Amino acid sequence: MGTKLPGGKMKKSFVFIFRQGPTRLSDEEQKQRTEEVRGWAIEPIKHGRNLEPRILGDESYRLGEDARNKSDDGTLVALNFIEAIDISDAVDIANPHPGLRYGVRIEVRSWMDPRPAQSR
Repeated sequence: MGTKLPGGKMKKSFVFIFRQGPTRLSDEEQKQRTEEVRGWAIEPIKHGRNLEPRILGDESYRLGEDARNKSDDGTLVALNFIEAIDISDAVDIANPHPGLRYGVRIEVRSWMDPRPAQSR
């Protein structure tokens, strides 16, 4: 079912969904943000959170009913998959993320693998 964090607590799967707001960063600000994010990532990795970051490319195409509805939600730019005890723990991990100081919004959500356990 789940794996355990140090100390024996069960881990659950969460994703941090990053959306860039209207703030445009200079090249220097982007470089500084990248360095700060690398520094932030050390803690979850050190504590066995199985951090798996994914940076999304610029190409995208929306399908479905609301594909024509361009939301003001910000551009989806990255996903970080991580393990935590519960949603509160996951929020505590995301809260100090440096992107928040650079106009990024982070949504924390639980997720599960829809495939049957034997096919993973």
